[in-house]
Amino acid sequence: MVRRLWEKDASLWSRDPHVQEEIRKRLGWLNAPNDMTLQVENINAFAEEIKNAGTTHIVLLGMGGSSLAPEVFQTIFGNRAGYPELVVLDSTDPGRVLDVQNKIKLESTLFVVSSKSGGTIESVSFYKYFFEKVTAVKKEKAGEQFIAITDPGSPLEDSAKKAGFKKIFLAPPDVGGRYSALTFFGLVPAALIGLDIKKLLEKSHEMMRDCSAETPVAKNPAMVLGIAMAVLAEEGRDKFTLLAPKSLESFGDWAEQLVAESSGKEGAGIVPVVREPLGELENYGHDRFFVGLLSGHEQAEEIRKALKTFSAKGHPTLTLVMEGPEDIAGQFFLWEMATAVACALLKINAFDQPDVQSAKDKTKSLLKVIEAKGSLDVKPSETTLEDFFGDLKPCDYIGILAFLPDRPVIKALLTELQTAIRNFAKNAVTLGLGPRYLHSTGQLHKGGPATGAFILITAKTKEDQPVPGEKYSFGQLEFAQAMGDFETLGRKERRVVHLTLQDLSEKSLEGLRESILKAVSVWA
Repeated sequence: MVRRLWEKDASLWSRDPHVQEEIRKRLGWLNAPNDMTLQVENINAFAEEIKNAGTTHIVLLGMGGSSLAPEVFQTIFGNRAGYPELVVLDSTDPGRVLDVQNKIKLESTLFVVSSKSGGTIESVSFYKYFFEKVTAVKKEKAGEQFIAITDPGSPLEDSAKKAGFKKIFLAPPDVGGRYSALTFFGLVPAALIGLDIKKLLEKSHEMMRDCSAETPVAKNPAMVLGIAMAVLAEEGRDKFTLLAPKSLESFGDWAEQLVAESSGKEGAGIVPVVREPLGELENYGHDRFFVGLLSGHEQAEEIRKALKTFSAKGHPTLTLVMEGPEDIAGQFFLWEMATAVACALLKINAFDQPDVQSAKDKTKSLLKVIEAKGSLDVKPSETTLEDFFGDLKPCDYIGILAFLPDRPVIKALLTELQTAIRNFAKNAVTLGLGPRYLHSTGQLHKGGPATGAFILITAKTKEDQPVPGEKYSFGQLEFAQAMGDFETLGRKERRVVHLTLQDLSEKSLEGLRESILKAVSVWA
């Protein structure tokens, strides 16, 4: 199987000749580290130019595969002394847009518009917003503070040329977004914050050798992980739970998209559970598979102890150890290959996302309603919170889908609710901020197993911002995305309840907390 994978045998994932043809166009990630080694000098020269220009911030405007790997690099390494800090904007929530704007110095910021297709509505909206802001200061030279990372021939390439962008990096079109960490999408932002991308690629080459066809299956880390994910999922342990120290938690966000979007289709799939606080043994069901990702230079005894306890009580576990932070580049390749292996064994095409478009189409139709009427009606839930929790089965999972700004107080509350629901219900609980999760776990929610039950949370905005050139605002776009997913989940016969906050005040957040804890405790 490993040899066939390296030979790019598309029949591993489908017997349909037409599907195989499409799959072959998505296997460039196998060669990406080799191809990108030839680009190191070019990328580094550009990064030095940006540093020497006195740039203080890099703002990456992108979603999903365009944003998650850069965020991993920033959170694990930070920006090197003298290099700009990377800030990722992957939310249409107007509060988050303003948070990013208030964090940076507009005149000394480089904006990276990152989109494989070049037409992602969020990335395009972010670009329009900040290009207008920079134009107000730099006039006709505004384009000098923007670069693009996109596929050749995309609408973004055309827009970037017309706007006079400082640089356009054309990514390999044979690498899908969620497999693009070791291409321009991940490596350009990494170099811009001062990372040694040559060393990162060397680490990915080491992993490629470890995962080669010459390595025995039992010693091939991608085969071990991929086989375990597939076999255990078929045995009912499809809640793939990644345990990692805080410094590596952002890698879980990247892996979550990779596994969920690759495997979650045709009514099957693996449910990744990341950033879930550790709990007592009795808080976990028999649908779990625990994987620990640990750094050899970091104290992670709590996780090691938990894995030992889980294993002793019959839960399957696997531990992956990194010798140093640069090994994260090797982990990117390992997980890409492991996911491809798991999907092949599950007879799932790892390289498409057939259910993502449905939510996008619904959002577009709702935006047309907003343009015509000026507003959008709130879609009421057909069930109560109490009934929602009462209908849960032992192997279900709950997804908290929060269209709220990514702020510490909000994340802390949502994590508290995630933990409390798990401890009460004994079900796995995932947590996603919208619209970010639409580009990550959204495919799994709609195309994967019908074991998901979802709590969708929206809030009325009091700090809205316009999207230049459009008849809708960021708040309206965010709400259309939320209602679009709510309706699409309903059409897929998924269980979903919608909760609306009047605002983001302490009182409203506390009310959300009390209502959820009260409802779940009824069935505890």
